[in-house]
Amino acid sequence: MIAIGVELLAGTYRATSGDDFAATAHDQPGEWPPSPARLVSALVAADGTGDRTHVTSGDELRILERAGDPLILADPVEMVVTSRQNERYVVVDQLAAAGRHVHEYPGRVSALVRPGARLSPRTPRIWYLWPHLQTGDEVFNSLVARAARVGYLGCADSPVRLRVLSEAPDEQSLAQWRPGFTNGEGVTLPVAYEGFVNDLDNLFERFSRGEMVRRAWMRGVHQTYGTSESDTAHESPQVVWLAFERSVPGRWALDINIALRRATFELYDRHTNTEDEGIPRVLSGHGFSGNGYEHVSWFTLPDAGYEYSTGRLHGAGVCFPMGTDPKVIVGVKRALGHLDTLVTSHHRTVSVHLNDGARRPVAADPRRWCRSSARWASVTPVVHERWGKVDIDVINEWCRHASLPEAISFRSAPALLVRGGLLLEPHEVHRNSSDRHPYSHMIIQFAQRVAGPVLLGRSRHFGMGLFCPLDSIGSSEEGKGE
Repeated sequence: MIAIGVELLAGTYRATSGDDFAATAHDQPGEWPPSPARLVSALVAADGTGDRTHVTSGDELRILERAGDPLILADPVEMVVTSRQNERYVVVDQLAAAGRHVHEYPGRVSALVRPGARLSPRTPRIWYLWPHLQTGDEVFNSLVARAARVGYLGCADSPVRLRVLSEAPDEQSLAQWRPGFTNGEGVTLPVAYEGFVNDLDNLFERFSRGEMVRRAWMRGVHQTYGTSESDTAHESPQVVWLAFERSVPGRWALDINIALRRATFELYDRHTNTEDEGIPRVLSGHGFSGNGYEHVSWFTLPDAGYEYSTGRLHGAGVCFPMGTDPKVIVGVKRALGHLDTLVTSHHRTVSVHLNDGARRPVAADPRRWCRSSARWASVTPVVHERWGKVDIDVINEWCRHASLPEAISFRSAPALLVRGGLLLEPHEVHRNSSDRHPYSHMIIQFAQRVAGPVLLGRSRHFGMGLFCPLDSIGSSEEGKGE
């Protein structure tokens, strides 16, 4: 077998979750455990590939990328202490224009570093095990040589020391993170795949030529890891989050959602599909039968629910139903990594980019919409699924269609129930004039705490019926913000 151990020399680890973007709905400020793809990337950087190698041939990397998803030994999440970091400016190795240098650093400029999180596990060791991987002495020695040259994992201020063993380590105190975890709530981590090293090489070559490259352009493959302790009453859906360069009026919500849907189709077809594949039905919404409407929802993020909220839109999300093929989620994320401008049918232009983890503005922060709460209030109108009286049985039918737990009470009103909610005209709620169902704003009490985002009603796939949590923020009824 092959076992690679990572010792955190400072006892801490810092790296953004997933593919360096806030792409899931889980409120995880950092990546834990460190992903297998990040380990392989560190080994690639340690001695390069091709003509850039010094002490190895590079063949060991091809074997490792084809070895499958490893078992990970690491502390469970509850044994990891998280320390959030604030936005800060650091001096960078870049020449500055006259009069614009940093104090005490002549000729240099500063750059804003986005906030992150420093993770401190109880046991500062992580192991990656490939129990059935057999290699010869040459490959094993090459892995040892590469491991000896790795200085950090994740960010450069996370120093590590690596070990390579041919037997299982004695680490009985560490939890086993198993790939392919399906029982309860796991974590989605990038993993290596056949061609992973080639993809890294291609990005490096383009970067070396001075091109702007994005990690989201990689042909990412993800795996769900979890421990036997991982469990939750309600699993949160996965979301690709976007942020706007500047806020826009709330009345643009439907127009932007339609434009984002169209852009998702175009970019997915251009950057993900092969010639014989079409748009997956979980994206298009076509080809479903039976009860429920389980396909992707596009929604915008208004500044709502606080004392001084304005209702302006600061970002957007693409929400996937439970059970969506991870390849589709990764494909959408990679496709939207190429999106920088949305042009709506009304010729409105919105500059947009994948969310990079910034905590401001709050409306664009995924944590704001994914909190666990039993009480939720709509910030965009909830379009009724049918005509007639709405009672708790009808609400629960809508909840089942949206894969939400049972509600125990609700309140409905034509007026706003939280500050900053969107009070829209019929043409700003419905996509066409022939299908204008009633709509209202609501507060719903669930029988259990629910992790967001919460979307409900007939037009939830186009951003209507978006709710914000009330258990941790003030509503207009209470007159207070967070």
